[in-house]
Amino acid sequence: MRLLAINPNTSEEVTEAVVAELRRLAPEVQIDGVTGRFGARIVTTEAENLIACHAALDLAAEHAGGVDGVILAISFDSALRALSELLPVPVVGLTEASLTAATDPVGVVIFGASSQPLYARLLSGYGCTPAAWEVVDFATRADYLDAKARDAAVLEAVARLAVAGAGSVIILGAAVVGMAERIAPLAALPVHDGAAALALCLGRIAAGDTGQQKPRPIDGSIGLSPALAALIGGPA
Repeated sequence: MRLLAINPNTSEEVTEAVVAELRRLAPEVQIDGVTGRFGARIVTTEAENLIACHAALDLAAEHAGGVDGVILAISFDSALRALSELLPVPVVGLTEASLTAATDPVGVVIFGASSQPLYARLLSGYGCTPAAWEVVDFATRADYLDAKARDAAVLEAVARLAVAGAGSVIILGAAVVGMAERIAPLAALPVHDGAAALALCLGRIAAGDTGQQKPRPIDGSIGLSPALAALIGGPA
């Protein structure tokens, strides 16, 4: 069994954190990770996410051959629909999986107010209207990547979501994959994060999910890498 974790932002440490957690959860599975070669360090805006979608397609075209499943190691599930069309294996998003594991009414914890519009559109596309939101802000990227500071802030946010009427909580962000299990004993509500993507991906593989029928473009592309051009326009 071989899975590929695709991180289409350009923070190698985020890729390493996601892959390490997935390997901890499934040591018997070969899990490799790849990181975007262009784009934002941490995606927070619509423009950055559009670039990340291109990066995700680019990485899949180069690295997804021969894998049994793909996990998008970015919480905006960038290019999930496109990759699900193009690849003959299950493709799973972190936020998609978090929602699958959660129970309504769902409360949401995010990091940074600038990303809330992106998350709101993403959740709406999954048919989710959150019961309440909690936005945890950090002054610097280094603070965001500090696990101890994140844990304390999220536990406080979960307590507020319980008061607001949430029945469970999803914690969104690739860098926080694994946090839910860690803080669950202290949390006021059941908590879930992108680590749920592993079980969802393995379940789809076991069920024989081979993705959607690959669409046929009306014509070819120019300016793309040869691998990406082949993935998009090659034979089904």
